[in-house]
Amino acid sequence: MSAEGSRKPQVVVVGGQFAGRRAAKLLRRGGKFGVTLVDAKSFWEYTPGALRCLVEPRATRRLLQPHPPGTVNATAVGFETAKTQEGDTVKSVKLKDGSNLRADYVVLATGSSYVSPIKAASDKPCSVEDRKKNIMAAHNNLASAPSVLIVGGGTVGVELAAEIVGVWGKSKSVTIITPHSRLLERMPPRAGILAQRWLTKKGVRVILNDRIENWGGSKTGGDPALKPSGGAWKLQTRGGEELHASLVYPCIGGAPAAAPAEKSSASSLGPRGEVKVDGSFRVEGLRNVFAVGDCAGTAEEKTAFTADLNATAVAHNIRAEHDGKRVKDYPKVCGTQSVPSIAVVSLYKWSAVMQFNKLVFGGPVPALVKWFIETMQVHAAKETPVLTELWDAVEQTNVFLGGFLFK
Repeated sequence: MSAEGSRKPQVVVVGGQFAGRRAAKLLRRGGKFGVTLVDAKSFWEYTPGALRCLVEPRATRRLLQPHPPGTVNATAVGFETAKTQEGDTVKSVKLKDGSNLRADYVVLATGSSYVSPIKAASDKPCSVEDRKKNIMAAHNNLASAPSVLIVGGGTVGVELAAEIVGVWGKSKSVTIITPHSRLLERMPPRAGILAQRWLTKKGVRVILNDRIENWGGSKTGGDPALKPSGGAWKLQTRGGEELHASLVYPCIGGAPAAAPAEKSSASSLGPRGEVKVDGSFRVEGLRNVFAVGDCAGTAEEKTAFTADLNATAVAHNIRAEHDGKRVKDYPKVCGTQSVPSIAVVSLYKWSAVMQFNKLVFGGPVPALVKWFIETMQVHAAKETPVLTELWDAVEQTNVFLGGFLFK
């Protein structure tokens, strides 16, 4: 057999968060593929815990985990492509330092961008120590701010408000504003009611059906900052109210991060910068590239749970394609007709709001579920024996139960 015929097919996974790290792990199993994980950052971060780190920086010790040995710490900037009978084929992934990584398959798991310090940039070098310093600086800013305005009433905004009052109580003035008629607008109405009830009881002012019209010089991107001259920022709402706050956090959603596709195949991107994919997560116009997680242009909620399912689907389909078998559409490839709606929104440490399809409930039990998810995700990232397999079984059970419970 020729050297070309005997070599392992090479898979380059770009992005080392939930979907990327899991896809790399699944594709390494069995030794059939050579798998290279590429990430500008030198660590995996449990991003749903970033808000806890903001108020309690010591939490970074367990929520930041170094990438596994063999990870290439570099920024992927594009693809080298070739025309084939089947369509455009990526031959290698281009790195910022000018080098290339040969690829028979590529998994794009570049995630999304969000205002710092809530999420580290996915395309810029960052070490564990850099991230810890970034979080500590943000914590110090927050600790010294007598008043905080949170713009956005989704999951991030609600959890941030809860973390702040959970640590500082009513000693800080906290306001949250949303243009929607309720908090947590992408969850069932009861979730927003429970969250608002908890926040209001803790002294948070909740403003519904209004939005910021004039930011008054406060940042809408980059690290939220205290006013250089001291005092408070003055912001104007569309409804005519003037809001004062020492620190302003824009929590109005992230944007897909897909730099390699953007620079090599702009036609593969949608209007928001998301990567256009078919039902099997194959990128439009690139026959051997798959996109998963936050960067993929799918309509589902972008959570760690769905990122894991995306990774499972793509790992299965890459194996199938290599073996000459038919790839399957998502989520059928995961053994289900539909992906269950599962979400847990923390209200500091001892309370939370949980959704499982149409069931919504709050209190300490969802908080315990959130702690369990966090613990198991961290161990899965560390590839802790037994616990990793247990977490796989838990997710498969959720998929099975979600197919008929509380529909």
